[in-house]
Amino acid sequence: MNCEEATKLMDGYLDGELDPLTNQTIEQHLQDCPECDRAYEAHRALIHTIGSATPYHKAPVELRERIQSSLREEIAERPMRNVTRDAQPLFPRKPEPRTLLLGTPWNWLGLAAAIVFAAIITWNLVPRFQRGGADQFLATQLIASHVRSLMANHLTDVASSDQHTVKPWLDTKLDFAPAVVDLSGQGFPLVGGRLDYLDNRPVAALVYQRRKHFINLFVWPAGAGADRTMKAISRQGYQLLHWLDPEFNYWAVSDISEKELQEFKQLFEEQIAPH
Repeated sequence: MNCEEATKLMDGYLDGELDPLTNQTIEQHLQDCPECDRAYEAHRALIHTIGSATPYHKAPVELRERIQSSLREEIAERPMRNVTRDAQPLFPRKPEPRTLLLGTPWNWLGLAAAIVFAAIITWNLVPRFQRGGADQFLATQLIASHVRSLMANHLTDVASSDQHTVKPWLDTKLDFAPAVVDLSGQGFPLVGGRLDYLDNRPVAALVYQRRKHFINLFVWPAGAGADRTMKAISRQGYQLLHWLDPEFNYWAVSDISEKELQEFKQLFEEQIAPH
C-alpha cells in the first residue's frame, strides 16, 4: 500500500468501516511511513477534539411528555378494525412490501422520532449562541483549523519570514489589511500566512513558530459592540488566546504553554503599536 491509497482509506479506517485485512495493511503502512502516521495522529486528534467539545443534552422532559401524549391520543382516536373483515384467509397471499401511510402507528412513531431529533438539534445549536456559548463553538472551529493546517501540510499559502512579502499577499486576497510583524528576535519567527474561513467569513492566518511548535494567529475585523475582554481557553492540550484592538479580532492557537502564548501576544501588540 502506498501513501495515496492510505490517505484515501484513512477516514474509513478511523471510523472502523474497513475489513480486517485492509485494516492490517494500513496499520503496517503507518508503522513504515512516519509521514502518514503523523497525518493519522493529527486526524484522530481532530476527531477527538470536535467530538469531546460538542455538548450533549437530553430532550426536555416536557417535550417527551407532549410527544407521548400525542401518540396516545392518536391511537385512541383510531376506530376499531372490523375483525370479520380483517380476518386472515386460510391461505394468505404473499405479503406486499410494507408502506408507511400517514396515520398508521408506525408512521407516528417515525414522526415522533423525527420531532425528538429536531428538538435535540435545536437544543444543541440554537441556544448555544443565546446562552453565550458562541466563543466555545468558535474555539472548536479554531482548533480544527489549526490541526487541519498541520495535518494537511498546509501551514501557509505564502511561505516567508519577511513581513513585507506576507502582508501585501494577504492585502490583495482580503477586504481588510491585517498587521504583520516578524518576531524572530524575540523567539517567535514568522513562517508565513494563508487564507482561512472562520466565523462565516474569510480571515487571515499568520503562522509563527516557537521551537518545534507552531502558532496560528487568526485575524479579522472587529465587529461593532464586540466584547473586548481578553479570553484564554485550554482544551485538549491546545491553548487559545483571544483579544481585540480598535480594528481587529485576534485568536492565537497553539500547543505551547499558556505563559508562552501570553508572551507572544504581548510581543505582537508591542510590535504593531507603532503602526
